[in-house]
Amino acid sequence: MQGKTFGSVVLVLVLLVVAAAWALPAYFRYQARQDALNQVQINETKIQQTSQLVQVEKQKAEIRIVDAQGIAQAQSIINATLTDRYLQHEAIQAQMQMAGSPNHTTIYIPSGQNGIPLVKTVDEPSSNAKPE
Repeated sequence: MQGKTFGSVVLVLVLLVVAAAWALPAYFRYQARQDALNQVQINETKIQQTSQLVQVEKQKAEIRIVDAQGIAQAQSIINATLTDRYLQHEAIQAQMQMAGSPNHTTIYIPSGQNGIPLVKTVDEPSSNAKPE
């Protein structure tokens, strides 16, 4: 009786080994196919992402073009109405604003026909500098 049981166990084990040897290659083929399909899906997703990035960059470029056109139009309008008197007024306003600032070391030198000054900022001597 023990011989039949042992023989049955051995037979079952042999059948299991044969079944595993037959099924494993099929499983690995299936897994390889699934990996290939997954890679195709990943590549398609990457292509879609790249396409979206291209669209975003095109839209950004269009925005920059529209901004540049707006700046060019504004400069054209300003240049058409810009006068020497207006520039002089703006220079005086800037001088008044700087003169009211508590921390400035600016020298105003009137020059030119309209008296618009050249502006030069003077660096204060540092305490470590040696007198010459």
